[in-house]
Amino acid sequence: MEKGDLAVLGTKHKDDFEPFWEDEKDWLCIVEFLPTDNPEARLFAAEIIGYLVGYANLTNTRSLVLLGDPDASAYELLFSFSSPEEKNEFLNLVRSNKDMGNDYIIELTPPTTEEIRNARPLATVLPLDALTHAMLIAVTLCPRMEDDRAVS
Repeated sequence: MEKGDLAVLGTKHKDDFEPFWEDEKDWLCIVEFLPTDNPEARLFAAEIIGYLVGYANLTNTRSLVLLGDPDASAYELLFSFSSPEEKNEFLNLVRSNKDMGNDYIIELTPPTTEEIRNARPLATVLPLDALTHAMLIAVTLCPRMEDDRAVS
């Protein structure tokens, strides 16, 4: 096998990839902008993404992302819920966040089948600076449940 054959195999394997989340039924999507020309707005958007990912983790919700519009630095965050109760809990957490609230809930809409198919894990799509900041926010919302000794 030649070096070029490996590249072709890698491409074929990548094209054959079917995301296993494609058959999940209950999804919501929101667009967040990570502007490159406004550091303050970018940091705020990364914080919002962090809260959403943290709320997703707290409610057993899958979170994925795809680049919606590269020219606008727009990212589509998709959330898949395993039960109506977990979806309601997720929405209640979003609603309780003073920077999001009810107005943010209105912006959450069902994604298309193509968006679900094209969505990927956050670490493979989000810019590193935004991902790092978002994950710092998310982990502060999700304390380790198995050992509460540090709290007491």
